[in-house]
Amino acid sequence: MTNLEILWDEWGVPHIFATTDPEAFRALGWAQMRAHGELFLKLYAQARGCAAEIWGEDYLESDKFVRRMGIPARAKRWAVAQTPTMLVNLEAFVQGVNDFGQLHSDQLSDEARAVLPIVTVDVFAHIQRVYAVYLTQGGQRPSGAQRNEVIAPKDLVPGVHPIGTGIAGSNAWALGGSRTASGKPILLANPHLYWGDLFTFFEVHQVVQTSDSTSSTDLYGVVQVGWPVLRYGFNPYLGWAHTVNALKGWDAFALELDGDGYVLGGQRHAFEIRSEVIRVRTGSEFREETLNIRHSLHGPVIGEQHGKPIAARSVGFEVSTFSGIFEQYWKMANAKTQSEFQAVLEMHQNPLFTVLYADREGHLAHYFGGFVPRRTGKSWNDWVATLPGNDPSLIWTEVHDFSELPRVIDPPSDWLQNANNPPWTTTIPMVLSADQFPAYMTPRLVSLRELRSITMISGLHQATLSDVGTLIGSTYSELAGRVLPALFEAVRSSGSTLAKDAARVLERWDRSFDPHSIGADLFSRFVVAMLGIDPLLADFWDQPWTEADPLGTPHGLKRPELALKLLEREAARLRASTGGLERRWGDLTRLKRGAFEAEAHGHLDPFGVFRVSGYAEDQPGQFTVAFGTTYVAMVEFTTPVRAQVLLGYGNSSQPGSKHHGDQLPLLASRQMRQAWLSRDDIEAHLEFRESL
Repeated sequence: MTNLEILWDEWGVPHIFATTDPEAFRALGWAQMRAHGELFLKLYAQARGCAAEIWGEDYLESDKFVRRMGIPARAKRWAVAQTPTMLVNLEAFVQGVNDFGQLHSDQLSDEARAVLPIVTVDVFAHIQRVYAVYLTQGGQRPSGAQRNEVIAPKDLVPGVHPIGTGIAGSNAWALGGSRTASGKPILLANPHLYWGDLFTFFEVHQVVQTSDSTSSTDLYGVVQVGWPVLRYGFNPYLGWAHTVNALKGWDAFALELDGDGYVLGGQRHAFEIRSEVIRVRTGSEFREETLNIRHSLHGPVIGEQHGKPIAARSVGFEVSTFSGIFEQYWKMANAKTQSEFQAVLEMHQNPLFTVLYADREGHLAHYFGGFVPRRTGKSWNDWVATLPGNDPSLIWTEVHDFSELPRVIDPPSDWLQNANNPPWTTTIPMVLSADQFPAYMTPRLVSLRELRSITMISGLHQATLSDVGTLIGSTYSELAGRVLPALFEAVRSSGSTLAKDAARVLERWDRSFDPHSIGADLFSRFVVAMLGIDPLLADFWDQPWTEADPLGTPHGLKRPELALKLLEREAARLRASTGGLERRWGDLTRLKRGAFEAEAHGHLDPFGVFRVSGYAEDQPGQFTVAFGTTYVAMVEFTTPVRAQVLLGYGNSSQPGSKHHGDQLPLLASRQMRQAWLSRDDIEAHLEFRESL
């Protein structure tokens, strides 16, 4: 009789009960295959740079990207660099994946089975590909055959109606005991990512109780599919949330060619060149394509711009390493105090993410995590664009130590928040001064979503989980609240009947993106039109954001005449296409997953909406959520800990699974689920159990 059990609850969440760490890792590999086997194996094939050989032409560019970044060879080096203990854990994870694939091959397609068996090197190839996408592509578009892509600002064309505009990331809160009804901290984790591909989350509960009771783990959270450790988590003592922070961990260099070499510091240098062969399936046949990869002293050449080769230099790849990332996350999961947790973060194996932290002792912390290149001075804006490749002084060779990065611990306000912004306004009154850090480290700005976040969390007193749950579903537009008064003023001085009709609709609008909201469609069109002329809204505000008034700015309209013209134009187009100006937001947007469908709510930056939803057009004039709110966890560090959770798209992507989209109705109605943490609660909501 094995001591390793997986109890699957009625939402498809596996509760793993093990007596050793390797057992817990093996069960996690097994569970991911049961819930996401097709996706898991496709991701690992992509990480090998061999997906086109199985799935065909659509995956060729993904394979080329992986090969250019040198991921397969680097993964081998990282695998042998593991500590003996972690290597055993990772080998157990791999075993769990392979065991499921062998025993349940009937649940996998022929293509997925072709990827098996996986090896430990594949785990490190996958994590590198995940971060390569985050770092060099900004997490903007998933690789592979994803056809429904979220529309980003560069895609905006005036006159078109791409409502899924902007760039999003995550929200996170840490609320201290002086602001809660229980007197114990509440932590909010609320990541926003694509609904699919390598961004998919899998909700898991791992319990490890050694037979001699010398150590124990009781961890709940989500793993990103393919990872052997949880990305977001909490235990009975503490928890953490992430946001993608505002750092620039890579640079693009435009190289000057000199014959078959390039110029650096006035001298010609030869490229390091290697060739790799990629097999591509075309029906029942295969063809081979030779990929010639050039590598400069900056990094690999990944493309071309204005006729010049572009080389990418990335933290974690060209400089420094995060080969110990899995060990760090497992130690985070097993920490019990703030000092233990911080000591683990000092391993400095997190190349990108901010960490928001809370624990049952009442401590709060914001750590600006990630690898920040140690640059040769200048400001953030000086490093944003493509850099000249002939200047050797721009090639950085190390990153800042963790001790040099911004952090806030136990602020007087007793609250912390982040919405993918720099750390300066993580709490108000501000504790950090940007002047104490290099100007290139992170910008000095605040987004409208962060202003909405600050407004809501700073108003909480005697808060309960229910109070927090109500706020995180807010679809109020901070942008609308700050710009509409000036727009109405411009309309009042106008003689345009159409503009006045549009203004009356917007005056009645509740300034929210709820399904019943009338006016949200018109306002969205107006803002998209403004973005088509001013993509960063740099010339939009009459009063831009200032550090002197961080919450009262920005506001007003710098160009009211232009705004009025665009409002008229978009109102005319809306009336022509729908016959009126008063379309419900829910008639335009949908939530769809598996067999489930509902009206959608929320929006993206720059609308300043806390409940983030990004949309892809799935038919003319109809948009479906493809990005945004994924996992949500509200954790209150009482004894025992209490938590409410949600994984909007469900806890399985396997074809035919009942859990593919079964949480969508909860997301649509802005409800949460209780996280079942005790054995008794799990047994009371059991779907099935298995012993490994």
